[in-house]
Amino acid sequence: MISGSWEYSDERRNNFTLDGASARSHRVREHEVKLDVRTRWAADTSTFVQVTGLDETRSGEADNKRVAQVLERGQMWIHQDHVAGTRWSLQAGRVKLLDQRAWWWEEEVDTLRARHDSGTWRLDAGIARELLRKSSADRGVQPDARGVTRFFGQATWPWAPRHALDVFWLVQHDRSPRPAVGAVFRDEDDTDPSDLRARWVGLRALGEWRVENGARLAYWADAAWLSGREHVSAFDAQADGTFRAVGASERRVHGNAFDIGATASLALLLRPSLTVGYAHGSPRFRQTGLQENKTRFASGKRWQRYGELVQPELSNLSVASVGTGVRVLADSSIELMLHCLRQVRASDHVPGSRLSAKPQGTSRHLGREVNLLVALREHSRIEFSFEASHFKPGTAFAPGERQAARVFEFGVSFRF
Repeated sequence: MISGSWEYSDERRNNFTLDGASARSHRVREHEVKLDVRTRWAADTSTFVQVTGLDETRSGEADNKRVAQVLERGQMWIHQDHVAGTRWSLQAGRVKLLDQRAWWWEEEVDTLRARHDSGTWRLDAGIARELLRKSSADRGVQPDARGVTRFFGQATWPWAPRHALDVFWLVQHDRSPRPAVGAVFRDEDDTDPSDLRARWVGLRALGEWRVENGARLAYWADAAWLSGREHVSAFDAQADGTFRAVGASERRVHGNAFDIGATASLALLLRPSLTVGYAHGSPRFRQTGLQENKTRFASGKRWQRYGELVQPELSNLSVASVGTGVRVLADSSIELMLHCLRQVRASDHVPGSRLSAKPQGTSRHLGREVNLLVALREHSRIEFSFEASHFKPGTAFAPGERQAARVFEFGVSFRF
């Protein structure tokens, strides 16, 4: 069977430097075409091959444009059900790891994965390591993924209809070569500043109560613990554009994080909803590096859990969120979300942030972000989306870098 999809997005970014005196705007347009070929060779054996074409255009105030056109290998795997007549299945190849909230992982990786479904509990576990380059633009496996082996797993117990408990684990060993002091690299993309050996374990409770009149209360609760060690390499930019390794250090990494919340939907006209949530990541915690942090609030479309504009990682961060939404037509929605961002410990670094501006490291108040999210999903094959985001910086940033940043994005996807 052959299928595919086309996606287009047009994003306008304004003042990511947070500097009102020299506010700059950027436009990013992306086309993505996927072609999927699925074949069933026998009752319990199937294969899947996916190829992705990407076209990206970036332009700024000076009308300078950067166009990237690449081919990527998507999912490519073979799957065997009922191995030796058991409830076990095996999958090998490039597989998409996906958890329901994308808090642990949502990433395509080269892996060997085993699954077991007993009827009362489920197990999904495997080993992953990048073997080949992902994109035609890459010169090989990316430095940050080279030599990295991951052992992952998720065990699920559906203890009641629409309610489940999960256990997650991830063990990472990075055995990539460490640069010698004085080694020179062609550009920053060739450097690998971090080699991490770490262990994550976590728990999740997820579910929904439904009332006969149509009202619903959905909840989530995630918790994770991290321990390990990291080898950090430092690099200096040279006048000729190269990067030179200038030193290295070892440090312990450890920490914890949690993310809890609920969404209540009422059985009234337009099915109004209210969402509240709170997430906290300790100063030395970091997420797995495979996460996407996308989730569904009240609509069928997934949005960034901690804000569409900043998109931070849950590390040294507390996020208080509140939002409301309505359903229009049959399966479309309008949502308004507010996220209040604070560092746990004042720092000049916000992991994962898309902002160009950096905090001063003297205040914990990063700022507030408001998202207007619109999704039109009235046809099974086509979807439209619109997002308007406004980030008001807090006292963590310098006085001259406290002007608002904004994003407007239109998207459309079509499945064929």
